[in-house]
Amino acid sequence: MEFVEEKTPAGYLLKIFFKNWQFLAFGKKGQTIYSDDEKKSMLHRVPLIVFVGENFVLNKSYSRNYELLKIRNGTMILPFRDRREKRNKFVFIITELPIDIIPVRIDSTKNIASMVKEMEPAIKPDYVIIDETVSANDVVIIKNRYRVDNIIYIEDTPHYKLTEMAITPDQETEVNINVLSQNPVFLTKIHLKAMNLSKINQLLLDFELTALDTEYIMNFITATMMDKKNPVSEKNRLILEDLYNSFQFYHYLLKRDNEKIKEMIQSKTNKKNFTTFRTLVLKVKSQYPGSEEQLLYTEYDNQLLEKSEEFQKV
Repeated sequence: MEFVEEKTPAGYLLKIFFKNWQFLAFGKKGQTIYSDDEKKSMLHRVPLIVFVGENFVLNKSYSRNYELLKIRNGTMILPFRDRREKRNKFVFIITELPIDIIPVRIDSTKNIASMVKEMEPAIKPDYVIIDETVSANDVVIIKNRYRVDNIIYIEDTPHYKLTEMAITPDQETEVNINVLSQNPVFLTKIHLKAMNLSKINQLLLDFELTALDTEYIMNFITATMMDKKNPVSEKNRLILEDLYNSFQFYHYLLKRDNEKIKEMIQSKTNKKNFTTFRTLVLKVKSQYPGSEEQLLYTEYDNQLLEKSEEFQKV
């Protein structure tokens, strides 16, 4: 296959060519999105981003050799996981592209020795992102060997971390903070305060929540339902109960608690529950590519399908 086409949520069409790692971009009406102000070149480079350091964990696609990153307000949003803090974080990289999604190539290596061994000097990364395990001498080697213009030290760059304290519920009407903040527990508190319950559900899809994250979120939901000073409406109470069940099921999936998972599947009689649970099973399954885990989560999915079929026959 020489190229693939991707349709973005905003309606742009991207045509990605693998040979030279370039892409064409077309607007909603088929107009060309040029790569230069003079409108002489239609081809855009697919950026190559390399993480160097011990603390980066990347969730890369296993079905393709490129990733699709979101662009918001002229900023490319690059997710990663901090191995030390066990938290999801983002790097924010400025871009002039007027599209909502950009194809990129992402690679990672633990140290400069591995980078030199694995990556030829002819390869020129567009961005190299480093942590504190990379020394000043290593940076000199990277610059000289690969002629990199953009080296981002993750702890110093001002656009790697959005200050959470600066975001209020009122501001969320202007910006989707699910995309901009790296802390799902913090986001839950913001959304609960504003009663934006649909956005709490979206956290299950937008983030790779840890078991601990999920426990905190379930506690916040419970506290909201039991708050006598600010009682929730009956409609919101039912939604909160459904949210709690979804996070609880996700938590059991992460823990691989077979007994609890089976118990929750057997107790559900609503078609919506089966759809939600299947989505969560497929999400967690994608996070664990090992053959043993794949078989286990496939079994959970089969249990949901069987229960759903039984329910439909009634």
